[in-house]
Formats: sequence, C-alpha cells, structure tokens
Amino acid sequence: MVFYFLLNWHFLVMVMLIIIFAGIITFLSPRFPSIVVLIISGLMGFVYSICMDFKDGSFFFISINVVVTSIPILLIKYLLFLKRKAEEMEKEF
Repeated sequence: MVFYFLLNWHFLVMVMLIIIFAGIITFLSPRFPSIVVLIISGLMGFVYSICMDFKDGSFFFISINVVVTSIPILLIKYLLFLKRKAEEMEKEF
C-alpha cells in the first residue's frame, strides 16, 4: 500500500516543493533554525496523511519529509561553510 502512495504524482510534487522551499529558506536566511524547517516539513507530512485519509501511514510520510528536507539544508549549510573558509583563506594571502 505504501508503494502506491509513492507512485502518486501529488506525493512527488509535495516532496519536490518541500525540497525547494527548504533550500530557499536555508539559503536566504542562514541563521533561521533548521529544526523549525524540519518540524514544518514533518507537519506537512502529517497533513498529507490526513488529506489522503491514511492516518496509519503518517509516520512514513513524516519521516520521508524530514529526511528529504534535511538533504538541501545540509548541502546549503556545507556550501556556506566552504564559502566562509574560502574567504578566510583569501584574507590570509
């Protein structure tokens, strides 16, 4: 039954939109707490499970959303770290 939900187009659209919004929020405001973005994405997974009338799968949707949201957050935090280190190395020379 879970694989059926993975193949629906609206689940994939929700995951893509969550990735985009998490990336934009993290990039535009790096000091915004990442845990808040993760909680919001988890809530979106819970709302999705209620809208699909599949409350038994809410843990699955919440966990998928949190894992998928953490990917762009970690990538952008790493890129900002590399940018800061490059600026520090440039100041040394």
